[in-house]
Amino acid sequence: MNIQLINHGTEGELLLDGRLDSMTAPETEEIFGQMAERFASLTLNMEKLEYISSAGLRALKILHMTMRKKDGTLVLTHVNKMVMEVFEMTGFAGLLKIV
Repeated sequence: MNIQLINHGTEGELLLDGRLDSMTAPETEEIFGQMAERFASLTLNMEKLEYISSAGLRALKILHMTMRKKDGTLVLTHVNKMVMEVFEMTGFAGLLKIV
């Protein structure tokens, strides 16, 4: 999993590339936490995210709760069909803001 940051001042955009699974989730969760502290608004660009597992969903849920707690915003963009199906099956599609 590669994560690239694009800094837009108070908004950060993270470009996710690869697989968000049990192997990559711990490091990704740490990066998400750092970005949640740094930015008032985060966008996760998932155009190149190939796969997400339950460990990846956990990392997203923690990020969502962290951003909500600080009255920040979290937006997911360019979610591919396979990842969107996982979000829909697990209820994440109703929890997260996906555009």
